[in-house]
Amino acid sequence: MNIKTQFVSPVKRLAATIYDVFLLLGVWFGVGSIALWLNNSEILHPGIGLGIVIVSAWLFYSFFWMRGGKTLGMAAWNIEIYSLNGENITFIQATLRFYTNLLIVILIGAPLLQIYFSTDKLAINDKISKTNLRLI
Repeated sequence: MNIKTQFVSPVKRLAATIYDVFLLLGVWFGVGSIALWLNNSEILHPGIGLGIVIVSAWLFYSFFWMRGGKTLGMAAWNIEIYSLNGENITFIQATLRFYTNLLIVILIGAPLLQIYFSTDKLAINDKISKTNLRLI
C-alpha cells in the first residue's frame, strides 16, 4: 500500500529538527551527568563522550519514531513519519534513517535539496530507510 502524502519541505524538516535538538540537549545533560557520576566525577575520554552523545540521540529518535511516529518537534510542526508500506517504522528503518540524518547534518543539509529535484519528493534519508514524512 503506497500512501500519497503532502510534501514536507526541507524548511519544515529543519524547524522540527531544531526543536528536537533543544530536547536532546536536556537528554545529553542528563546522560552526561550520569556518566560523570559513574566515572567518579572525572571527565570521560572525548571518544567515549561522543559515543554516548550519538547513542543517546539514536535511542531518542528511534524510540519516538517507532512508538508514536513523531518526536515532540515533529508534533509541533504537524509532521509524522511512516514506512512507505503505510505501517509504523521498524527498528532497522529508524536506525538507517538516524545514521543517514547524521550524514546529512555533517554535509550541512545539502542532501535535503534533492527533494526539489526528485519526482517522488523523497530525500536521501527517505529513500535509504524506505520511510517518508507527511503532514497531519
